[in-house]
Amino acid sequence: MIDILLLLIPIAMLDSLNPLTIVTQIFLLTTKKPLQRALGHAIGVFSMYFIGGLLIIMGIRQIQKPLIDLAQSYEITLIGYVIELIIGLLTIYFGYRISKKKDGWDKIFIKKAGSLNFFESIFLGCLTTLGDLTTAIPYFAAIALVVKAKIAFLQIIFLLLAYNIIYVFPLIILLSLLLMKNSVLLFSKVGAFIEKWSKKILVMTCVVFGILLIFDSIGRFLAHPLF
Repeated sequence: MIDILLLLIPIAMLDSLNPLTIVTQIFLLTTKKPLQRALGHAIGVFSMYFIGGLLIIMGIRQIQKPLIDLAQSYEITLIGYVIELIIGLLTIYFGYRISKKKDGWDKIFIKKAGSLNFFESIFLGCLTTLGDLTTAIPYFAAIALVVKAKIAFLQIIFLLLAYNIIYVFPLIILLSLLLMKNSVLLFSKVGAFIEKWSKKILVMTCVVFGILLIFDSIGRFLAHPLF
């Protein structure tokens, strides 16, 4: 399990550079009640991402059982290689789509966030994360690694908890910066940096991981996997 965790850590770190969640967190930290709103948002993001990942993994594991029953003579691992190859191609495709996306898409979600209470902030985190979950390619890559490992349920819980703690770590760091002087000015600078570079980093991440997944799937078929 440790070897899987070591693979998940860099994926989670890159996945944590989510412009929507970070920009929303920064915006909430500049409102009149920053602590309760930003904390609620972080809890919502963590909860939805964790639950969503767990449901996806459990669903895949349930689908695998009938596939194995129907294909005892056909190696199920081959299907896994094909799925990994498809995920790799989709990762590159989504990277391309993200590169073509117009700037300012995140403003739709945070426009009215300045008047939310604690529980509404949790709901905001859940809502934005649920929308992001459908295109969370790094998370899908991590889920593919976990499913392929065929580990116990408690180990899955541990890996997902570790992944999601890393995923919300930038939000926690931003919360801690609230205690600093001139934090509003700092948040505005961080937000400007994210708006400028987050899309490029995300696109590069998708392309790199897509290529790695494609070569790993081909390598596994040839008995020379990358991971």
